[in-house]
Amino acid sequence: MEDRVTYGEIRAWFLGRYYSYCKVKLSHQSSWAEGESEVGYAYGELENSFELPVERLMLEVTALILSAGRSPEKVKEYHLHAISKLLDDIELSYILEGLPSDEVAELKDDLKLLGIG
Repeated sequence: MEDRVTYGEIRAWFLGRYYSYCKVKLSHQSSWAEGESEVGYAYGELENSFELPVERLMLEVTALILSAGRSPEKVKEYHLHAISKLLDDIELSYILEGLPSDEVAELKDDLKLLGIG
């Protein structure tokens, strides 16, 4: 498979931005505005960073997992729609082709947890 970012790297980058945003909130003693979230910030920082379908799928799954059901319904639907569009355009088995088996298993487990695939 061509050069790509791994699922672990995407999660690490996402969590790094999540962590940084929380530190800024604490250092400025800022209150949280309605609809504001660390997940939304991290996603916004990374959403245009990936070209490969597998990377984009991993980012969407990461955002939903880290939301842990706490995001507004419209945000959940946004990510589910992005995943659905990716999987409508390219079959999951093709997206996962060439990935290491442990990474495939991890991503499939996360998709199953989200009720996808």
